Amino acid sequence: MTISRRDFLKAGGAGAFAVCATGALAGCASQPAANDDPELSETGTDATAGAEANVDLTRDTHPFAIEGTPADQAAGLETVSCDYLVIGSGVCGLTTAAHAAELGNQVIVLEKATSDGGATSYTEAHFALDTCKYVKEQGHKTWTIKEAYDYFMHFNNYRPDGMLVSSFLRHCNEPYDWFIDKGAQVNTLLYSLAGPNTGAGMFFEGKAAALADICRQILAENGGEIVTGTPATSLVVDADGAVVGAVAGAADSPTYYQAKAVFVATGGFGRNAEMVHYYLGSKGDAAFVGDEQLEHDGDGINMMLGVGATNGGLEWSQGQTPNVDGGVPYGDPIDRAASEPYLWINKYGKRVGCESFTNLTIPFNFASYAPGHCYYNVFDADMVKRMETENFFCQSRGLPYTFDPEPGMGEALDAGAAAGNCFKADTLEDLASQTGIEAAALVQSIDEYNALCDKGEDDIFFKDASMLLPIKTAPFYAIKCIPSRLSTLCGVKVNEDLQVTDANGKPIAGLYAGGLDSGGFFTTDYNHAFSGSASSFSYFSGYHGAEAADKFIKQTA
Repeated sequence: MTISRRDFLKAGGAGAFAVCATGALAGCASQPAANDDPELSETGTDATAGAEANVDLTRDTHPFAIEGTPADQAAGLETVSCDYLVIGSGVCGLTTAAHAAELGNQVIVLEKATSDGGATSYTEAHFALDTCKYVKEQGHKTWTIKEAYDYFMHFNNYRPDGMLVSSFLRHCNEPYDWFIDKGAQVNTLLYSLAGPNTGAGMFFEGKAAALADICRQILAENGGEIVTGTPATSLVVDADGAVVGAVAGAADSPTYYQAKAVFVATGGFGRNAEMVHYYLGSKGDAAFVGDEQLEHDGDGINMMLGVGATNGGLEWSQGQTPNVDGGVPYGDPIDRAASEPYLWINKYGKRVGCESFTNLTIPFNFASYAPGHCYYNVFDADMVKRMETENFFCQSRGLPYTFDPEPGMGEALDAGAAAGNCFKADTLEDLASQTGIEAAALVQSIDEYNALCDKGEDDIFFKDASMLLPIKTAPFYAIKCIPSRLSTLCGVKVNEDLQVTDANGKPIAGLYAGGLDSGGFFTTDYNHAFSGSASSFSYFSGYHGAEAADKFIKQTA
């Protein structure tokens, strides 16, 4: 079934988004679930959202697609010509623009915001292997390319485009070597979160903002131009279906930016609540914290879908440590308590798994896929006293990062309970009543957990024995934890040369995409054991895409 954007909005697609909601599209007729409680059958995947929205479960129907503008129509507009048109000026867009200009192309970058840079202020670590000169010089032992390929493909169930993954691993060093040759300084080199002998987490002095400055300088030295405050509104296609530019600017005075190749890097769709809800399902309603100040509304993806591109994994996202339901700032005492590995219980009173923050993927998935898309961190007065006097198990999320004790934790939890940000009760039964957790199941789960603590061994979920702390001393506490995401993760399908492909897997001539606007690399939610890979893929796709486009431009000249 095909639905239009207008039909979607009329059905209530906009404006009805609640954290941990149970319906994928408010106002749409729901389909009966196999279980009497629809939350028990929800997984938060696109299948759930599709069933409730009564649309194509394959998500090949794209109600937000923006139809391309025929070249003969665009020809009547004011026209500006270039070799390489880049839409979006984040880390990926600036990298591809600078490298393309360095290769001798006339480059224009279109940016809808009033300033360029995108998410450069958020980007930190970058995945690298010892093919990077700096990593090799430091004697930092990493995976081989084969080991990294095998791990990544296995984690993603062998669904990614193998050539794209191979190309990334064989070439991910190149943009970093390029930046270092241009004067960038590495200030920290760490192992990725999976432990030794994996990838290297590189941190540059000044982070991504410093790399963006290098790109701006290269672009300026080679005659490139960044045009801010100028949103692209549609791609332009010729009679053969090739992309030959974009229409951009104000609706009453648009300009046709004619180009030999177009690269789209607009940063995903984390700020578009309708798209998030449509593609990610109910688990997508939580805040995208990395997109809060950015204009990542999916316009680049939708323009590409409108000229024949296909879904490259729009249902996946980059998760992180769950947030406290109701919202408290990062680093707040309640936020710190919520992250501790005490006892994580779902709404039915069952333990969700091994409480651990050794990998951010673990709690993110627990929160995303539990019934109701949430879990409760349950603890007691002894744990409150521990947090007031001893180092935390987990590092805080608020700057400055710390493991230090929180002397005012008890008072903070009292204030939080009064404000509705956490729960406090003198009995487990009362705690269950306040939270809505099934009381008998909660008591049983705590009894079973306490037995494991007394034994000093978790032979159910194999939690580290040092973190096995019994829950016995009133008052008792619970904090509701909900999914939290840094960004969306994938866009339209691309091949190993970052060419956007159509439904038959064939490249759409003249069209390239990178970063969060491209898909086929990640085929599940972000893996924090492969840390830094999202930013690394953005740099790789921008740099390698510029080289591929340069060949195309020269061949078609």
